[in-house]
Amino acid sequence: MDDLAQSVDFCAVNNHQRTIIHIDIDCFYAQVEMIKNPALRHCPLGIQQKNIIVTSNYLAREYGIQKCMLVSEGLQLCPQLVLVRGEDLHDYRQVSAKITSLLHRFSPQVEKLGLDENFVDVTNLVAERLMESKGEESVDGYVYGDLNEKCECGCKKRLCIGSYIAGEMRSEICNVLGITSCAGITYNKLLAKLVCTIHKPNKQTTIFPCSSLALVSGLQNVRGIPGIGHRTHETLQLLGINSVTDLQNSNLASLQKALGNDLAIYIKKLSYGIDDSPVKQTGKPQSIGLEDGFRKICVESEVKDKLFTLLQRLLKLLFEDGRIPGSIRVTVRKYDSTQKHSHRTSRQCNIPASLFSSGACHNKNEPVSPKSNEKLMTLIMQLFHKMVDISKPFHLTLVGLAFTKFQERKTGKSSISSFLINDISVQSVLNFRSVSSEADKMEYSSIYQSPHISMEKSDLEPEPSPKKTRRDFVCSRSNVQFSSEEEDVPIRMMCEGPSGDSVDNALWADRGLESHNEQTVGIQTIPLVGSTSSGVTRKCPVDSQMSSCSSDTAHDVSNDIEFHCPHNVDADVFCALPHELKKELMHAWRIERNETSPISQSKKVTLCTKPKQTSIYQYLISNK
Repeated sequence: MDDLAQSVDFCAVNNHQRTIIHIDIDCFYAQVEMIKNPALRHCPLGIQQKNIIVTSNYLAREYGIQKCMLVSEGLQLCPQLVLVRGEDLHDYRQVSAKITSLLHRFSPQVEKLGLDENFVDVTNLVAERLMESKGEESVDGYVYGDLNEKCECGCKKRLCIGSYIAGEMRSEICNVLGITSCAGITYNKLLAKLVCTIHKPNKQTTIFPCSSLALVSGLQNVRGIPGIGHRTHETLQLLGINSVTDLQNSNLASLQKALGNDLAIYIKKLSYGIDDSPVKQTGKPQSIGLEDGFRKICVESEVKDKLFTLLQRLLKLLFEDGRIPGSIRVTVRKYDSTQKHSHRTSRQCNIPASLFSSGACHNKNEPVSPKSNEKLMTLIMQLFHKMVDISKPFHLTLVGLAFTKFQERKTGKSSISSFLINDISVQSVLNFRSVSSEADKMEYSSIYQSPHISMEKSDLEPEPSPKKTRRDFVCSRSNVQFSSEEEDVPIRMMCEGPSGDSVDNALWADRGLESHNEQTVGIQTIPLVGSTSSGVTRKCPVDSQMSSCSSDTAHDVSNDIEFHCPHNVDADVFCALPHELKKELMHAWRIERNETSPISQSKKVTLCTKPKQTSIYQYLISNK
């Protein structure tokens, strides 16, 4: 206990370096509906989900309407209450994303808490403004406690600046989106969230360290501390801990025995207003799910209808998210009539990415093909049958669906990942020595007629099929056959720009594919020079920035960037790379070439030194 007390004293004095702002949107769902329909601004409004009023505007609250009140009770208190269905969260999610985007203008460290709350760490912005400050210590908005209290660490100036930043955030949200909000400003997340609720709506409050203990101790119940959930609260009640003061005065050893060492110390610190948790930058969610609750369902056909409806809504959200899920989870809540309680059960399984290929995603109203939709429903019902024995009576009060294990959708031929990624493993597309000698001796015509070329016909597929072998993959990518005399000879292509300037464009050509010595790209003609064969062409796009260079620039580029390409490189891949990556690849290859011995007549290549780990070259060369 002494160690904890010392920790409490140390944190209370020294851990005030951050400036944290908590933004909470006023009656969020109601505001979104009032923006969609301005006529609702002047009447009591409630947002209904099932038979519950999940939120209401402040005019309705004047009649006694409260959060999570039954619709029947709300209509008794306020007969003129206007109810809007709020089960579809699409519009709320979109507005929430816009709010978070606006907050990112002030700091990259933004952590979403639900749809209507955000933590923002503005410590760096405050430090910048502190250098420009004239030493004034005024506060924008309300102050909880005594403004004249001093702290030796200088946090008062920082929090004063933070209060003005919070005001700017709220003004930005209101001006751009027409939405009002509240804010709490202090040095940690716990106090920022608590003080934000002191003055509402459309107001903000700042609290300084000297008043933090009074704020936390003033909570009516220990359950009011963010971070103490339902189960922890039940355990604390069994220990006779109901108020925050009870928790502060409780024996740490007893808490550790009941809750474990880490949780006991964590909630003990929370009771003193100490919270060192960082503001975690919120990325895309790890799962996207929907649930539907009801009084009773006991027929399989009704369950299937509910799940199908949820799936269609979920697919629209998935379409907006843009990623491909790797797993689907089904959740049910069963009601036990003998025990008189409900319990949730979930099952999940992996799903093939091909169901969500971009070729099947036509639009938001039809995110996947009918065939994919049917396959998904089959998987969903299989998971349902694992949880519910339909041969026996059952009573469900909720069903839910969720997609998880996301991976980013690839963007086609312009994406380097389309060349390198097969499922989740990196494939080598440059080293042809791994292909058997028979494959090396194939003629171009036979490669062109191979059925494996079909994987090239569409760049809409998110990844190469895992059923194709590495040999198939390399062969289909490569339309080139090297002769023993020419394998190590790079061929340079000269590009004639719009002004007639000649630019060394560092591209290579394949051998023996066509019978012309020139190739037209767009409106430019690219003569091939330095070839030992008269039939050398290659359809390689010329970098626009290279082809449009002036003669001086071309001369510099020609002198400074000499691209000599190794024999084991696929020109298709190289031509698709951005110019900077081409430069980096050639630089790494030069290092390799300088550190290797000359290639013998039998083409036995010695091992070369690995390029540095930060080089793109390591991803393109196999067996290194």
